[in-house]
Amino acid sequence: MAEHAVAAVLQRAGATVIQEVASLGQVPAKVEALKSELKRMQCFLRDADARMERGENEMLSQLVSEVRDVAYSVEIIIDTANILARETSRPPSLLGAISKGACYPVHCKRLYSIGKRIDQVTARVGAIFREFAKYSISSSTGLNETRHSMDENESMRARRLTLPDFGDDVDVIGFDSEINQVKDELLDSENKDLTVISLVGPGGAGKSTIARKVYNLVAKKHFNSCAWICISQQFTVYGALKDIVKGAMGSQDFEELGTMSEMEIIKKIHSFLKDKRYLVVLDDVWRIEDWDMVQAAFPDVKNGSRIALTTRNSAVSNHPNARKIIQEVKLLNNDESIELFNRKAFPSYVLHGRDDLDSFRELGKALALKGNGLPLAIVVMGGFLSKNLRITEWRRMVASINWDAMKNEGDIRAILDLSYYDLSSNLKVCFLYITSFPEDYAVPVGLLTKLWISEGFIPNVRGRSLEETALGYVEELAQRCLILIEKKSSRCIRTVKVHDVLRDWGIGRARREGFLKDCSSRDEVETSYSNEMRAYRVVLYDSVCVKVGVAMPNLHTLLIFNAARLERNVFSFRGLNYLRILYFDGMRGRWQLPAEIGQMVHLRYLGLKGGTYVLPASVSNLTNLHTFDARDAVVEALPIDLLSISTLKHVHIYKVESWSVWKTTIQSNLKSLFIFLAANTPKQWEGAIDRMEENPSWCFGKHYRSVKQLEIVGACEDEFGVPNDLHLPDLHLLPHNLRRLKISCPNLLNDEDPMPLLGSWLTFLNVLEIGVKSYTGATMTCPSGGFPDLHNLVLHDLDIEEWILEDGAMPRLRILTLCKCTKLKTLPQGLQHLKELKKLKVIAMPELDQVLCYLLHKAGREVVLRSSEEDFEHVQIPKYDM
Repeated sequence: MAEHAVAAVLQRAGATVIQEVASLGQVPAKVEALKSELKRMQCFLRDADARMERGENEMLSQLVSEVRDVAYSVEIIIDTANILARETSRPPSLLGAISKGACYPVHCKRLYSIGKRIDQVTARVGAIFREFAKYSISSSTGLNETRHSMDENESMRARRLTLPDFGDDVDVIGFDSEINQVKDELLDSENKDLTVISLVGPGGAGKSTIARKVYNLVAKKHFNSCAWICISQQFTVYGALKDIVKGAMGSQDFEELGTMSEMEIIKKIHSFLKDKRYLVVLDDVWRIEDWDMVQAAFPDVKNGSRIALTTRNSAVSNHPNARKIIQEVKLLNNDESIELFNRKAFPSYVLHGRDDLDSFRELGKALALKGNGLPLAIVVMGGFLSKNLRITEWRRMVASINWDAMKNEGDIRAILDLSYYDLSSNLKVCFLYITSFPEDYAVPVGLLTKLWISEGFIPNVRGRSLEETALGYVEELAQRCLILIEKKSSRCIRTVKVHDVLRDWGIGRARREGFLKDCSSRDEVETSYSNEMRAYRVVLYDSVCVKVGVAMPNLHTLLIFNAARLERNVFSFRGLNYLRILYFDGMRGRWQLPAEIGQMVHLRYLGLKGGTYVLPASVSNLTNLHTFDARDAVVEALPIDLLSISTLKHVHIYKVESWSVWKTTIQSNLKSLFIFLAANTPKQWEGAIDRMEENPSWCFGKHYRSVKQLEIVGACEDEFGVPNDLHLPDLHLLPHNLRRLKISCPNLLNDEDPMPLLGSWLTFLNVLEIGVKSYTGATMTCPSGGFPDLHNLVLHDLDIEEWILEDGAMPRLRILTLCKCTKLKTLPQGLQHLKELKKLKVIAMPELDQVLCYLLHKAGREVVLRSSEEDFEHVQIPKYDM
């Protein structure tokens, strides 16, 4: 992780080259020289990370901590120099006397300070290099040695290499369905093709257990030749081929293999298996390339041969160029978790002569559920506690699980380490960052990717935006089963979660490596721990009320969850001047942010969630601000200069209660501007947006005529398909007396059917249009009594497959328009009972069953059928009347 601390600084530094402003003197050249020193340091730190993972050379921890201090100091210098450069390059009419540059005393003082700090940091870099040499810490570690640090230890690999015992009945709970399905696929007599059956799931989910159970049941009874091959992270082509020869071909002269090339061995295996009905299990396949190296050894002679593989990476399961069957291994439910725990924690020898087992079983239920359905975690916990039948120990474990104490029963941390070590440096920090969110927190992908980008975790990749790369990281972490997909739209992943066991493991590693410090009390903020490196990121939970900037100076990231419990009169912004990321989550009520926030000139990301915020005018001094994210908050007053900050790229606000719109200007660099509910949104704003250079994504909610008509338009995914996660946090926030409502904003309503709530809440609504995939669900239901005063309904470009119109819904509906809802095959029968329905328009829906259209026409209703979408007319929301 040390290497990435420097890499992140270089990533951000490279993104904004310090301007060659004459008044800056030698500062730009000095900074470029300093960046070159950091690049050299980065090479050393790659070795440092590998050695620290193996527990080598404790001196490294101290040196690495110092390197990170230097890296962050360089970042502050670069930011400060850029701010100074922007100030001195402004037109004279704006700066007046200050624009005279180096002749101005304050400017000279700041310039001197920057130069002096650069010299100090440069000297410290040189000292660190000398210390590396002094303690014989060099970059001599070879590729193979580094790779070994990311591999399984020998005892773990030996356990995995143990072949199934055909007489052993593998102990399984909760996997009956998966076992039967895999068994049926292996023995399907009608399927003669060579078929690859993949078991996919996170580490410790029971993939190998299922495979072993099925292998024991069917291997020798139904196949002529069988082999169980452990691939793992130590995969070599020769080693895998040798194991296949040994398993599938039986006794062989292995000295002969030593003289053969890999291709010759592949041909030998292929020739042997082409006359056999064979079963080969490839256990623990990590990479697509591993499959590619051995697939040529397996002939498809249409005789029902099978290959089964287990993997943590879903990309591997989708890769084989053969008939594929993919089985995702589910986690255990509560009852299965408790049964498995009881079997491990209460073996027969502990049941005799004890009269306190009921107390243990009650605690055992709580402990079993802490494994969150992950079999390995439950087995390890149960095995450990079976040898620690002390009620105080069990109660302590209920309060806080210590996985390290249970290593003798099975080192779950080491098993999870394997998944972590297989990640790139960028993916490692991205994964650890997700673990900072509270337990069971559904993390919006749009929020997550913007935080990653603001932290500098996302590298520049030719031909791709940072947002595209970040979204690719989310998808890869999901493929590797390190995160769980909570919600997904037709185009992208929208929210993710982390399994509790993985989160606990990740938080522990993040603490040790100084990646972040999570605190639930004042004491934890103010205490330094000997086994943890200094952290520049802090996560506060619950009611932490402290001068965190004083206790932990030079913080770069501060995330505050459950902020509603924060004592706002006590919380201080003092000492947070170097902060890059500030995020408040879960605030309620009204909070006036202090004017001191304007001193945080290095801030790149400001996130506010929940509650109502009053922003001081000083927020306009945040001259490095990249993202202002208040998508789930109300801004009471929007400072007139906030949107003119030149570095600002993204602005997301749920509601603005007041602003001096006539004095507000929007700078041309904005990429996305989303404001849902606004007290006033004049026509001039649309013109300002049209004049922007990069034509940003934008969405305005417009309040007109005493808030009786509302139009929500725009795009909730940017041009790269990255979700901006705009959503209506609560439909009850829509004005109750709305008469006309138009929603044309992709994914705005996600897949939660809005009609029941809209129908019961907006009882005065006359006109409603929902379109442009604002709602992504398959079923739409209009309950009885809903929309009592609706006259005109338009459904446009939705993916609904079923529309249910209950008796008594929309009793006053007169005009119904359906356009481009191509998955809807039949109209609801309830339309026949709408006595006031006068007109039905069906446009661009060739697959719709027109029987009901005919019946409505016969009953005297006007029915218009059109094949082209050009005939469609949107609901018109009258423009703001000046």
